[in-house]
Amino acid sequence: MNFDALQSAANDVIDAIDTDSLETVTADVLTTIKHQMVFIRDAAAAGKDPAAELPAGTKFTYAVLASRELASPNELMLQTRIDKVTRILIKA
Repeated sequence: MNFDALQSAANDVIDAIDTDSLETVTADVLTTIKHQMVFIRDAAAAGKDPAAELPAGTKFTYAVLASRELASPNELMLQTRIDKVTRILIKA
């Protein structure tokens, strides 16, 4: 797994959540996605597979939340960043 690329991609999502104006997404959804991205970023920074670091029976839900919530053009830019994180995780 390319941990540097994963860390960078997760940081891009976090930065977008912190700085972009997202019109229709609820704060709870953004908070949940951000927490998962922080977890992914921190695991990647430590050289660990984020999926392997999850507690037993737990899965990432950020992609499902994003696909349900993100709709406006600005939000679709965030979706693109989220998709990049997913692609890197899947290649692992």
